Amino acid sequence: MAKQQLDIGFFSAVYSQINGHAHAVRFLSEAIAKLGHNVHVFAPRIQDGYEKPKTLHFHDLGGAIIGKNTGFVLSAPLQKMFFCQEDYLDIAHIHTHATIGTLAINWAKYLGIPMIGTHNSPMVYYTAQYVPLIGKLLTKSDFIWRYERHILDKYDLVHVPTESKKQLLRDHRFKEPMVCFTNGIHDLYYSDVKENGIREKYNIQDKKVLLYAARLSTEKHPISIIKTFKEVHKEVPDAHLLLVGNDGPSKEHVKRLIKKKGYRDFVSYIGRVSFPDLLKLYNTADLTALWSWVEAEGLVILEAMAQGTPNVGANACGISNLIRHGKTGYLANDLNQFKDYVVKLLKDDDLREEFGKNAKEVAQQYKVSEIAKTWIKIYKFAINELYPLRYKREERKRRVELVKEFAHKIPNIAF
Repeated sequence: MAKQQLDIGFFSAVYSQINGHAHAVRFLSEAIAKLGHNVHVFAPRIQDGYEKPKTLHFHDLGGAIIGKNTGFVLSAPLQKMFFCQEDYLDIAHIHTHATIGTLAINWAKYLGIPMIGTHNSPMVYYTAQYVPLIGKLLTKSDFIWRYERHILDKYDLVHVPTESKKQLLRDHRFKEPMVCFTNGIHDLYYSDVKENGIREKYNIQDKKVLLYAARLSTEKHPISIIKTFKEVHKEVPDAHLLLVGNDGPSKEHVKRLIKKKGYRDFVSYIGRVSFPDLLKLYNTADLTALWSWVEAEGLVILEAMAQGTPNVGANACGISNLIRHGKTGYLANDLNQFKDYVVKLLKDDDLREEFGKNAKEVAQQYKVSEIAKTWIKIYKFAINELYPLRYKREERKRRVELVKEFAHKIPNIAF
């Protein structure tokens, strides 16, 4: 039976980086620790030294940054792969599925504890970018999909943030059981903020601002957004595109483009900003957007919604489950449609205000403090009911039925 105070192992190749995946792992680990459970984070190059819950414990696995523009850390702790001394763990929650995921599987088998895997980012969409030497070769075949399918098949349960993400995995023959519910966003994104000169600070006063908060990488399509916004500006002369986020592989291309005469007056890139400034920008922006065809969830959309700002996004995996089309924003099937929706909302102040109020209301169900409570129920369910099935080598069908029954009892979880 599960203990009252759990010892939970978080295994991830990302934790201290500045991106949506790392934020999801870090914020959840902190939220669960605040509930009084021990969360042990096994990750490379963890940045410590800040105030954190006493029950949050860091175990740095080491590693080397191999992508200057991506912050990608390669960690292969071979010396620990087959020697587990962490015999206090009750469950392994695996967030990335390559080397550190393999370590977690070996440890879980040795300790006799259940494994849950959260699948956020398909490796096939990022391998060529993060590991360019061999990534392009690997992505030309279905090898990466087959590898991930092999790894996830070992878990007692797989979690994905959205139903469209589950459908993507099912299309690639990943097996049940899989449950869908949000990663959630930090409660601080719901803070009441005031502009306090933020528009003057970034020279966007008297502008209709479209905020694009995303890392400058190819999968976020910043170049396409900038070029499309030129057409928006023709119809809304006071419109301004503000790009915010970490540097990435597209950084230099973006900088060269927005210096050109045809863009420099209505497009600006301000890089990474402080958290208080980010909140103010979400709050003061007239509209936010995200144009990406495969998102785990699209947390920047939720962050903007929490500040009452509507969105326009790609009608694609992840994003399509967040934006309520015609209620909190619009889902576009192509860039022409994207342009039309952005123009419509920038021109219609009343509609934009209505969508913003709806967005703020919908966002309330995504607080990570509440999501953490759901995870504790899942962990205890996995310990008490799922793991014994694997131990007894019961048919997968029985496990699938059990998870389906469990999911139907918990609000905001879909099977």
